[in-house]
Amino acid sequence: MLYRSFIILCFSLIITGLKAQSEDPILMKIGDSQVSVSEFKYIYEKNNGNGADYSRKSIMEYLDLYTKFKLKVEKARSLQLDTISTLKLELEGYRKQLASTYLIDKEVTEALLKELYNRMDYDVDFSHIFVAIPENATLSQREEAKAKLREIQAKLVSGYEFGAAAAAYSEDKASAHKGGKMGFVTAKLPSGFYELETAIYTTQVGNISDIVESKMGYHIVKVNKIRPARGLIEVAQILVSSDNKALADSISNLAKNGADFAKLSDEFSIDKKTKKNGGKLAPFGINTYSLSFEIGAYTLQNDGDVSNPILTESGWHVIKRIRRVPKDSYDVFVRKMKPQISKDSRFNVAKVKLIDDIKKSAGVNEDINELNKFAASLNEDFYSYKWSPSSMVSTNPIFTIGATRMYSTKDFAEYCKKNTKVRLKYDKNVPIKNTVEELYNNFVDDATLSFEEENLDKKYPDFKSLMREYEEGILLFEVTKMNVWDKANQDSTGLVAFYKTVADKYSTNEEASASQYIIQSSDRKMAEKIYKYAQKNSANDVSKKFNKKEQVVSITEKKIEKGSGEVDKIDWKKNAISAIQLSIDGKSYTFTKLNELIPSRKKTLNEARGYVVADYQNYLDKKWLESLEKEYRVVMNNDVLNKLIK
Repeated sequence: MLYRSFIILCFSLIITGLKAQSEDPILMKIGDSQVSVSEFKYIYEKNNGNGADYSRKSIMEYLDLYTKFKLKVEKARSLQLDTISTLKLELEGYRKQLASTYLIDKEVTEALLKELYNRMDYDVDFSHIFVAIPENATLSQREEAKAKLREIQAKLVSGYEFGAAAAAYSEDKASAHKGGKMGFVTAKLPSGFYELETAIYTTQVGNISDIVESKMGYHIVKVNKIRPARGLIEVAQILVSSDNKALADSISNLAKNGADFAKLSDEFSIDKKTKKNGGKLAPFGINTYSLSFEIGAYTLQNDGDVSNPILTESGWHVIKRIRRVPKDSYDVFVRKMKPQISKDSRFNVAKVKLIDDIKKSAGVNEDINELNKFAASLNEDFYSYKWSPSSMVSTNPIFTIGATRMYSTKDFAEYCKKNTKVRLKYDKNVPIKNTVEELYNNFVDDATLSFEEENLDKKYPDFKSLMREYEEGILLFEVTKMNVWDKANQDSTGLVAFYKTVADKYSTNEEASASQYIIQSSDRKMAEKIYKYAQKNSANDVSKKFNKKEQVVSITEKKIEKGSGEVDKIDWKKNAISAIQLSIDGKSYTFTKLNELIPSRKKTLNEARGYVVADYQNYLDKKWLESLEKEYRVVMNNDVLNKLIK
């Protein structure tokens, strides 16, 4: 029986292994390491972006680069660089930093963004019964408000009609007389109303929600209708007074028959904000303007359509549809909304839910007696920044998470010491027990998230790939530093030998020694006289002749590189001279003369050192790769490779 069980187990493992291989086949082997299809696809898509088209050319080019990269990483592993303590500490520090943000991004931010993006596809018509709570309500005030709604909820369950209950009991006076009807809304609701939004979007049409909380109080929601979201629309409008319907009719008819809407707006509209820009309004969604204006705008079927006059409390409007604004792509939406999500109350609600889910999944056991003992041992010194836990603090477990993670009362005491800000925000009139409970809840939450972070690479392949990418990046840096960079900078004998083989590559450009003349005068005749003399005489002679009493001409000696463009329209020959030029301010004249031509020559090693070292590094890298290709065998799975190519 035992033998049969063993055979079944072995067979099961073989099948599981085969299944895993088929789901993520091996693309290639480099020495003792394997590269799976998922690993290659991750790095290929990440580094090629929109160019990751899986064409043969693109795949083969990147595969060549990645193979060279993996050869170097394989060498680093064979040298056991991955066991160096400093590198392991660096990797662990990066993992901790990445995990803390990755978990929240994946489980909270990303989930909220996807949820909101999907909700924006629909408008929901709902009614509600509302019981208010005061700002900074106490626990008893909250319970009292909830109790009122529980009584109403019981009546609804017994058959009491929702509209009648809203009219009788809802504290939202604006909607109570309408049976609690709020009309259509669309996500996202303002911060502080996420749970209400969730109830609106998750309750079935005709059904009634449980009690939900907002920053204003408590609600029971009934969903009346759901429709595709109207989204954003852009229109122009002409507004005339409510007692001038005839003018509104005339404007509407003129616009429908092709008259220039912008000119009509400028001539007739009494809306000072829009009349000068053709009547254009910024794109808007539902519940922005009065319902009649909204209906009139969204009823227009095509861009350019013009409405009949529509009456609102402001007057008569003639509306022209400009365009329906398409919904943003998800990528654009994320870029716009991600910074806002973390500041919205929904972020905290979702984070609390995440922590609760982790606790339920992992299993958390708490010893409240230990917590109470610790709280009872404290005095008013706890509210001082100088407070430190007693050496007598218990090392007994205060809570455990999962099968292995245990935290003692002493661990919690150290946490309290570090979180001085929380301790000091309370005064001595607040019971110590309340402060300890807040700190304890934060402590448990932090430990719960830390526990989940340790298992991210098992849950998220992308996180595992990120960590592999970073680890291999560290190894690549260290092994390349050893074999290329340090050698190129420290091997002076090798550098000199390399320079001799490529010295012809490093040459100066042809130059000329030149004199630049600046004549500090606006006198054209004087300038031409100096210019004519300089053509046949040296700079020293020019200075002696014209600077006897005062400095009329200043001369600067310099070198000019051929083709640099520094001197335009001058022949490249000895004693060539540029045309004379008047300065922009008209106060001086300038010209340049080439004195001697300096032919191109080879640069010395010191002159070209930076370029030589860079080329030597490339040379060493190439030779090193050649040796790695001989040291480690690369085996490509061509069948798998061909399936990748599109």
